[in-house]
Formats: sequence, structure tokens, C-alpha cells
Amino acid sequence: MARPIKQGLDYFTFDVGFFDDIRIKELRGKYGKEGENLFIYLLCLIYEKGFYITLDDGYMYVLSADI
Repeated sequence: MARPIKQGLDYFTFDVGFFDDIRIKELRGKYGKEGENLFIYLLCLIYEKGFYITLDDGYMYVLSADI
């Protein structure tokens, strides 16, 4: 019996120098720790769903409730 095709990833690699990246430092400077948390949260959602997500108004409310 064939295995069902899985959508997305079970895990993804995370660079140990993530917090030293200038783009992440700029994000932290502008939005604080919430910006970093949202970025990591979005990465998890994107890779779980299969490399992209479509954001609409309803999804934005879900994000704000989760974060």
C-alpha cells in the first residue's frame, strides 16, 4: 500500500546565527520581540502548509489571536 503524499514539512533547519542577522535585528528594532516571534511563527506556518500561505483578513485575525 502506498504512503499518502504529505503536504509541507515535519521540521525545518534553523540557523544558529538567526538572531545575529541584520534583517532580524532591524525587525527587532522596529517591532520588538513580537516581530521576531511573528516571523518564526510565519515560517512554521509556511513550511507546515507546503512552502506558502495565502493571507486574507480572516487569517490575520487568527494570527493576532495566536500571537
